[in-house]
Amino acid sequence: MSSRRKFLLIFCFILLDMFLLIGFLVIRDATLLNNLKKEVSTLSELDITKDRYNSKIKSRGNYAIVEKAIKEYLDNYAVSLHDVSDIMNDEQLKTILSYDNYLKDGPEFIESLAYLSKTKEKFNKKIDKLINDLDEEIMKNYINKKISDPYYINLYKELMLGDSMVQNFNETRDVLNKLKISVNNVFDVSLEVLNFLIVNKESWKVEDGEIKFLTNDLYNYYNILINKLNIS
Repeated sequence: MSSRRKFLLIFCFILLDMFLLIGFLVIRDATLLNNLKKEVSTLSELDITKDRYNSKIKSRGNYAIVEKAIKEYLDNYAVSLHDVSDIMNDEQLKTILSYDNYLKDGPEFIESLAYLSKTKEKFNKKIDKLINDLDEEIMKNYINKKISDPYYINLYKELMLGDSMVQNFNETRDVLNKLKISVNNVFDVSLEVLNFLIVNKESWKVEDGEIKFLTNDLYNYYNILINKLNIS
């Protein structure tokens, strides 16, 4: 076999190998991208107020970085959301205006006032961050700490801010804004009621499972304050 023919055969083999390698890489890349999109589609069906997003990373390579960034952001958000829920469902807050608390902490309510002040500040700090973290620019920029390749940065933005995800984010933002107003109303009214009881500490007592006032005017005003809790 002549040298020229050998060269042509070797060249053809190299060319074939290159085509096979390129074909393999293209197919692998398309498969990884498809798997990533399927996983993000699954995430979009979860309820961020109830679910967690810390599931196993199913992509590989740079796609795994994108998947991890999306899941990390959403899971951190979900955990913070659960923290806010814990504050709202705290038993001390639920019973702050109860007969038992009046009996235990009244008439000065030192512990109750300190709790309300501290918890209100904590709640607002957390819920303001949650609302702020739904800002599109903040979500977009999160990937910049993970990778610098423009293709994967744009892919992250495309998936993170897809239509279904954005709809979920917008709905969550609306819920949080209403929740902030509602829960702050609970804090403010509770503080108002306790301060009213402190000022009039000589004019009320807890007896037979209820609070009793010396005058109807005080009793009526107390009920007016309590009824503010039902205003949303």
